[in-house]
Amino acid sequence: MTSATPKHFDVRSARNAEFFRSDRPWAAISITSGHEHPVLSEVNRVGLLRLVFDDITQPDTPRSFTPALAAEILDFVASVWDQADAFLIHCDLGLSRSPAVAAALSRIYYGDDGPWFELDFPNRLVYDVLVATHSRR
Repeated sequence: MTSATPKHFDVRSARNAEFFRSDRPWAAISITSGHEHPVLSEVNRVGLLRLVFDDITQPDTPRSFTPALAAEILDFVASVWDQADAFLIHCDLGLSRSPAVAAALSRIYYGDDGPWFELDFPNRLVYDVLVATHSRR
């Protein structure tokens, strides 16, 4: 899948996600370990997906990332892809789960992981399950 204008993936911590603003349409994927999500701006926001899972790299453990969660992300992104110019993706610290989602979406939509593995430490379980779930579709 490709798009004429590449989408911007903005990866942040939960704390910094509260300060995200965009004058263009955007969507957010909010990932936390608990059930408290940051308050995100609604200005120009076209979609919001809230997920709860831990930053675990072992599959099949309680609260780890699953194919069902991957399907939620893939379905959400597909539903807003044509509307959003940017995607805010945050997790608690912005260092592992959210860069993994950004890297996987970069791979899925553009055929390249982008700089995510150079700049951050993406959670390999999240990345691998997202890419594999997309491949099985």
